[in-house]
Amino acid sequence: MVSTIILVNPNAGRGRAGALTRKLVSRQKTLSDALWLEPTDTAEAQPQLDQALSDDCQRLIVVGGDGTLNLAVNAVLDKGLGKKVHLSVLPAGTGVDFARTLDPYPTLETLPVVLNSKRSRPVDVLQVNWQNGQHRYAINTVSAGIAGTVNATLAADPGRGAGAYLRATVRAFFSYRPQPFTLTLDGEHWCHGDLTLLAITNGSHFGQGMRVAPQAAIDDGQAEVVAVAAMPRGLLLLRLVRIYLGNHLGAPYVRYRQASDIGIRQNPATPGLDIDGESAPGGDITIRVIPGALRFSC
Repeated sequence: MVSTIILVNPNAGRGRAGALTRKLVSRQKTLSDALWLEPTDTAEAQPQLDQALSDDCQRLIVVGGDGTLNLAVNAVLDKGLGKKVHLSVLPAGTGVDFARTLDPYPTLETLPVVLNSKRSRPVDVLQVNWQNGQHRYAINTVSAGIAGTVNATLAADPGRGAGAYLRATVRAFFSYRPQPFTLTLDGEHWCHGDLTLLAITNGSHFGQGMRVAPQAAIDDGQAEVVAVAAMPRGLLLLRLVRIYLGNHLGAPYVRYRQASDIGIRQNPATPGLDIDGESAPGGDITIRVIPGALRFSC
């Protein structure tokens, strides 16, 4: 019987995740019997986690970034264990935006206290549905527009360290062309036009620290929808600063609303989606908020 699983991304933080896990286990003696999964890549991680997860599992600790957490979330929900398994995260990657929403922020010092409390809180997820019947879950952000170009640029960045997203964003400015989107929120037409960025978020941050949705709450049953209109490239660079500061929602070039059911129509040839930092196909999709789909240790 495996009651606790630790999923480690050995590549996260340029190898720092493994060292953090060893320190965590040495400080938290109750983790000495945990099953430690340290796959070399996503292709290994998915079958290993699927095999390890069962009704006996009570806790899943993710050591890595948003991509590793997304993989864990999808595995737990696809197994129907969202209400049973208590999730925890120890940030170790360059993209740790969901962890920025948690209070307290998980560290080697705070996480053992959280684990010992044995308490949990409900957390919403975003279910992304394609017209071909496929679906995928996001715990933090689904973004489109320039975010798809940024993700492709980021994948080609060998550094992938601090500031990688900002570098990729600046590069994308020189190749991205605003694309037409039609948005329906909770069954009502909301927006049609060329957009530079579209972000549907559960958490408050994305893109390595951008406060794209500063009012977000991860347990209110609502997604934050942020649509940034097309604008000249020179203005984009200037206004990027406002997104980092989180004071852009009242700007005239930004449309913002909360919704629990979002319909997106876009040209299938446009750049794809960014789901928790991972690439996904674009095209026409719907995004539905599933309230309290997960339990997070708190």
